Amino acid sequence: MRYLVPKKLETVLLKYIKQTYLPKRFANPKHAAEFNAMDVRFFARGVSEMSNYFTSDRNKLPKNYLNKKELLAGYLLYFVPTNFLKVQFCLDEINAKEMFKGLSTIKIADVGSGPGTASLACADYWRSSADQKLEITAIDQNTHALHDAKHIFPDFAGANASLHTVFSNLHSKNMSSALRGKYNVIIAANFLSEFKDVGRQEEALRVILERHLEENGVLIVVEPALRHTSRDLMKLRDRTLESNEPGSGPFVLAPCLHVNPCPMLSASHRDWCHMYLEWERPELIQKIDMMIGNRKDYLKFSYLIFSNQPAVRTNAEVCNVWRVVSSPMNSKGKAEILLCNETCRHGGLLRATRLDKDASAQNSDFDHVKRGQLVHYNGLRLIGKDSEFRIVY
Repeated sequence: MRYLVPKKLETVLLKYIKQTYLPKRFANPKHAAEFNAMDVRFFARGVSEMSNYFTSDRNKLPKNYLNKKELLAGYLLYFVPTNFLKVQFCLDEINAKEMFKGLSTIKIADVGSGPGTASLACADYWRSSADQKLEITAIDQNTHALHDAKHIFPDFAGANASLHTVFSNLHSKNMSSALRGKYNVIIAANFLSEFKDVGRQEEALRVILERHLEENGVLIVVEPALRHTSRDLMKLRDRTLESNEPGSGPFVLAPCLHVNPCPMLSASHRDWCHMYLEWERPELIQKIDMMIGNRKDYLKFSYLIFSNQPAVRTNAEVCNVWRVVSSPMNSKGKAEILLCNETCRHGGLLRATRLDKDASAQNSDFDHVKRGQLVHYNGLRLIGKDSEFRIVY
């Protein structure tokens, strides 16, 4: 499935960015209603700086980087659409519409919201559910970002969604004063890694899970697909689960299919679990990528979805459904992938190999498999001609 940035989101963002962040000396009345090539070049500089901060220079990222207008404009232009789709993928992953279909009001918290990216994603996800009301609370430490959220959200969201903003310099000690109540959906996108210490991340996570998540609610955590941030997220997962009493929460609904310690974390110091999301790159982002030297063919990110209730899985799912946790590794005469699952045979990572001579109709899905997908497979290390290998989604 290829994810698409809604045209309405593009339209609302571009109009707001140009009206709010383009200096008057660059404004041309003849092009007031369009985002032209000169506008792209002007704002691409902020995108480039933000991109460097989020990747190679992440340790140099200023605490209040969104106070700089050019960086906030670049974030709105480039990172809001991409992070919007990551949140929507996570909602799809747990089939959130079905999960909360019985509620007349869905209470959502966007923690570390920035300009309200996750809030926008939720408003769009439930746009067609006109009989359900969304009450969204966006919490952030940056007043400029919250100001943008308040102005962008009404132009994009449907009539069933409302947004309340809260200014708070969030940490584990004041999380409750900012969140106050309980929520059905809590989203922490690019938030926990701001703590830069797994212990502090765990403190904040536990406050959210124990005090502010409804019994049947979900907490969605999204982080950049960088080695350091992703491995910290893997450690956070293990630390959160290892203190559980048998049969008690919190539980991880996705991407993990088990509650055992992360096998990738112990198997290697180099590897990290992350997701590749296929998307239709908007023309404007293609132009910016060409200008700044980015290549965003896929959206890469790491994520965890927690709940205080366990996932319901059949025996067949436990033993025969696997998460693909690597890209295909091709070499002469064979191809391999890493699979992860709680299984009666191996319990951990499985390096599944298919020899080129064993390619067949039964295992043809192996030719199309991608990182992050779920596949149905019998769990043998060697994929034979008669082995069924099927992509679930």
